[in-house]
Amino acid sequence: MKIVVAPNSMKGSIDAFRFAEIVEKAFLNCSQNFEIRKIPVADGGDFTGEVIQRRLGAEKISVEVTGPLGEKTVSKYFISGQKAIIEMADASGMKLIKEQNLNPLKASSFGTGELISDAISKGCTKILMAIGGSATVDGGMGMLEALGFKFLSNENKNLRGNGENLTKIYHIEKGNFPENVSMDIICDVNNPLLGCNGAATVFAPQKGATPEMVIILEKGLKNWSEIIFRETGKDFSIFPGAGAAGGIPISLLAFCNAEIVPGAEFVLSQLNFDEHAKWADIIITGEGKIDKQTFNNKAPMVVAAYARKYGKPVFAIAGMAEKKASCIFDGVFSFVSNKVSLSHAISNAEKLLFNFSSELAKNILNRYDNEK
Repeated sequence: MKIVVAPNSMKGSIDAFRFAEIVEKAFLNCSQNFEIRKIPVADGGDFTGEVIQRRLGAEKISVEVTGPLGEKTVSKYFISGQKAIIEMADASGMKLIKEQNLNPLKASSFGTGELISDAISKGCTKILMAIGGSATVDGGMGMLEALGFKFLSNENKNLRGNGENLTKIYHIEKGNFPENVSMDIICDVNNPLLGCNGAATVFAPQKGATPEMVIILEKGLKNWSEIIFRETGKDFSIFPGAGAAGGIPISLLAFCNAEIVPGAEFVLSQLNFDEHAKWADIIITGEGKIDKQTFNNKAPMVVAAYARKYGKPVFAIAGMAEKKASCIFDGVFSFVSNKVSLSHAISNAEKLLFNFSSELAKNILNRYDNEK
C-alpha cells in the first residue's frame, strides 16, 4: 500500500521532517507492506525555507546579521543557481527573542534586508521569501534601511527602521534595488495592512504589543502606506496579504519587484506534489492544530485539495483537531487527549504521535485486508 506522508510543522514542537519520519517509522513497524514517501510541506511559516531547500538541493549560506532587537546573530539562507531561499524568521523572527522581551515598537526587519543584500551580492536574481514567524511590525522599514533606503522626519533627521518610527516618516530617499532581481513573497495569510483584520490589530499582540502599542503601530502603518502611495502612485495597503509579517509585503511590493504568492500552493508546486498524489493510495497530512484557520489555505487543506483532485483518501493528524475540519478530510484525528496539559503534550509529542500513528496504521491495514 502506497502512503504519502505530507505534514506541516507543528509550531513549537515537531518540525515537518521529524513529523514525517515518526509516521513512517510507525507504519513500517506495523507492516513492511507499506511503501512510504515522505513529502514534508509548508505554507510560508516555520521551516518553509528548509522544505524548499531540500527539494532544490540548495546550498546553505551562513551570515552574521542584526537581529530584531539590534543584537548580532548568525542567520542562514539557501542558494540554488541564481535562486535564493530566505526565511524572514531566521533573521527577524520571534524565535530569536525571549518572550518577555518581545516589543514590536523596537523590533526591526533590518536583518532580513541584510540576507537579501548578501544574496544579491552573490549573484542571485530570484528570491523566494518565506515571511512567517516575524517579530516585527515595521512595514519592512528596517529591511529597506539595510538595502540602502533612508527615512527622514519632518525635521530632516534620519530615522532607524522600526515600528515606533513609522509615525515619524516624512520623506524617503530610495535605495537602488537591482532591476534584474525579482521576488516571490511566500505568504500564508490574506490579511490587509490596516484595520480590524490588519497587521497591527491581529498580529501585533502575538508579538508582544500592548493595546497602546497597537494604536501606535496602526497609525504608523497608515502613515507609511500613505508615503508609499505618494512615492509610487499605488495603494499596496489593500493587497490581500499586505498585513502579513508586520506589513513587510508593502515595502517589497513597492520597491523590490515582488509579488505575493499563496504559500501552500506555491510550496506544493515546487515539490511536484501532483506526481506524489497520483502515486499514492492514501495521503496523510497534519500540523499542530487543525481548526478554522486550516481552511485559509494552510498546508493540510491544500494537501487535501490535491488528494480530492486525484480521488485519493486523505487523513489529517494533529495535536488538537476540531470536528468541523472533518469536512475536508476523510478522517481528522487528535493524538493528544483533552486531559493532557499543553506542556506535557509538547514534551511528549514524538511518543504520542508515534503511538497514534501505529494505531492508525493497524486500522488502515485491517480495513485493507477486509476489503481484499
